[in-house]
Amino acid sequence: MEELYHSGYWEAEERRRAATAAETLASYDAALGRLSRAPEEVPLTRATIGTPKTDPSWHEFVVGLLACLPVVGGLYSAFGVSRAFPDGPRTAVTIGALATAAVVVLLLMVTALWLADRLDRAGRRDALLRTGTAMVLACVRALEAPDADRAGHLRKLDDLYRRTEPLVLRAHRVRGTIGGSSPRRAAARRHAELVAGALRRELCRVDAEPRDALRDLAGKLVTVCERYAEGRIGGLLPEEDLVDVEPVTVARQALRESALMTVVIFVAFCGALGAWLGCRAAGVPDDLLPLAAAAGLLLGGTLAGGWRRTVRLVELLPGL
Repeated sequence: MEELYHSGYWEAEERRRAATAAETLASYDAALGRLSRAPEEVPLTRATIGTPKTDPSWHEFVVGLLACLPVVGGLYSAFGVSRAFPDGPRTAVTIGALATAAVVVLLLMVTALWLADRLDRAGRRDALLRTGTAMVLACVRALEAPDADRAGHLRKLDDLYRRTEPLVLRAHRVRGTIGGSSPRRAAARRHAELVAGALRRELCRVDAEPRDALRDLAGKLVTVCERYAEGRIGGLLPEEDLVDVEPVTVARQALRESALMTVVIFVAFCGALGAWLGCRAAGVPDDLLPLAAAAGLLLGGTLAGGWRRTVRLVELLPGL
């Protein structure tokens, strides 16, 4: 392992990550100056973003090893289906092998990504700091951009916020300062919901008062990140910033996601049924109809709710 670590690729990758971290830190310091905040106010945040994300000596090796599992599993499943039906029609066996291999590859990829995320404990813990920092930089860029060029920066800001809000809501679970059965957990969760509501309120002000809203949103994010780094999960923002805030509850998010998944399932079913009937009417061989239905399902589900939600439909299929 030591020889692998000192190979040219990982040494170059380590230098690249160090340079990226230094560049991010310099940009963050400049953003703090634009917000009239001193770098000395946020020492822990600066220490985190100034450090390369992961140690490539072990993490990349494990992720690369896990990435090989889907390929091996897919090939093994295709071989197993072909061996199980040696006397069946060639086309049907081929289609069955490919379909089984695709399902196995998908499941193994999800498992590999889940394991890789769990192995990178430091990355999970520091995700809010890094994503929040990126959002602060996006706020400052949008603040400095001319009015005519601000639209692209605001779209980028929306993308970052969709990644930041779940991290805020999970702060009490990820930071590692509160046990799973601790009575402090409920209070920290309620506080996180209020903090997410305060951040969302500032984000929604951007279309009415762009400069003030961007400055306030960036300032709140700076405070949230530093207090999170300090372990102050129950005090990510001061109480005066949480007055008259509508909390973003996990239950409401779950209800919204359930409603959207219902739409995705319905549209995906319609897509599969339409593809099946259309190909059957066009005289497509019966052996190819399942593939047409699968393509219609994926197309309909992706158009309705995106690729990630469509992939989650696999969990609803019987026997998987």
